[in-house]
Amino acid sequence: MEKKIRCLRADEIEIRIAQVLEKGVQLLLYKDSRCDKRILDETFGIHGWKDRYEEIKGNLFCTISIWDDEEKQWIDKCDCGTESFSEKEKGEASDAFKRAGFNVGIGRELYTRIFYFANVPTRRKADGKYELVNKYEKFTVAEISTNEETEKIEKIKIINSNNEIVFSYGYPKQTTKKGEKVDDPVEMMEEGQLQAIRILLDKDDTLKQKVYKKFKIEHSEEMLAKLTKIDATKLIKQLKEKLGE
Repeated sequence: MEKKIRCLRADEIEIRIAQVLEKGVQLLLYKDSRCDKRILDETFGIHGWKDRYEEIKGNLFCTISIWDDEEKQWIDKCDCGTESFSEKEKGEASDAFKRAGFNVGIGRELYTRIFYFANVPTRRKADGKYELVNKYEKFTVAEISTNEETEKIEKIKIINSNNEIVFSYGYPKQTTKKGEKVDDPVEMMEEGQLQAIRILLDKDDTLKQKVYKKFKIEHSEEMLAKLTKIDATKLIKQLKEKLGE
């Protein structure tokens, strides 16, 4: 019988601030490589999986192999990491492992197209950018409900350091006129748009660094959880103009 990777629990999901804006913060949900290893051990046993790394044409690839006891062979899932401009080697290896883990089935629900925005106090700095009033503020997932079949998040609540709900999706909320209303998802960027952006960024490394810095990301995959479909369309247009296409 095929072993099924379970969906992530609330305590296994990490949250970081993607962008601080005038009326709050945009949040990014992710998992770390330690989470992947725990789930692999839990699902297949410590001797039921292994990983290896190899460099191909300058890109670091990670292969996670799962032992198939019925077929008596290793099943490979592979992907390459994207460079991190802070700690290139370490970041690229960790990213390659997490992407290979995604191909195995770990954390796919994190790519549900939900725009995570928390309305929390911010203030404007001297340079015109915004920062949190409470710079030590931390956000955690309090509750999550995921459809095991579709691998999509159906309900999620995020709380701040004071256990106050700052984001809720999928739960009914009361209105004075229409009774109950369920939050509607924002239409996030598509895989095709991400691929177009990757192709354009690969043509100019300096431009790539500027885009990564602007959106506060370490690899292009993070854009899926940060850019709406409209934002991605604008970015593609801007990149083409800068590249003279």
